[in-house]
Amino acid sequence: MEKVMCGRTLVSESKELAKKAGVEEGGTAQEKDNNRPPGSEMPVILDARPGKLHYVRWGLIPNNATEKPKYSTTYAKVETMQSLPTYRNLVGKRHCVFVIEGFYEWYRSGENKKPFFFQRKDKGLIYCAGLWDTWKDPATGIVIPSCTMLMQPANDFMLAIHDRMPCILTQAEASTWLDKSLNVIDRLKVLKAVPNDLLEGWPVDQKMNNFRVKDDNNNSPCGPDLTLFD
Repeated sequence: MEKVMCGRTLVSESKELAKKAGVEEGGTAQEKDNNRPPGSEMPVILDARPGKLHYVRWGLIPNNATEKPKYSTTYAKVETMQSLPTYRNLVGKRHCVFVIEGFYEWYRSGENKKPFFFQRKDKGLIYCAGLWDTWKDPATGIVIPSCTMLMQPANDFMLAIHDRMPCILTQAEASTWLDKSLNVIDRLKVLKAVPNDLLEGWPVDQKMNNFRVKDDNNNSPCGPDLTLFD
């Protein structure tokens, strides 16, 4: 059986999200989105502006690129981020934290793609470690900030659905990840295995295979909670 990553996220209205995270709302207000796909603007806190929540393009464009990458930069693996040219110069210099309330993953068996929704058991915010950069579009001169989410091997809980998962941080760890006064070794220490009892998850309707579906019940269960199979 093949497990394929196709992550999307659930985020509240920007003012509410910023309040929950204890930061100011930066930029233009954004509506709630319970099916936010890669390529859209994601709510992130940048280490350059740790007190504000900004919406930044999800899919990193390296600063020295002559055009938008033709390969996927939605995610970066923690194992290779310090060796790949796209990310290595950002480690220790341009860190960000994604602020979300839930995320979707897909389990594939043959031609069947089954979506699942995950959130914290305590319903709190999920802070995901990431890297960011800025790129100046040569055609327009517009400077575009962009970001990538860091992924690590799945814990035992997530492994039933996927072999990778986000680097989820506590609020204190998120502050460390964003702290530019710390050396890179101390900042990297927060990237560790996610506790198996942090998340809960369940299958959701197949309509989630379409990223344009924005129904209020997108994350409603349509099958048993995964914890029933522990």
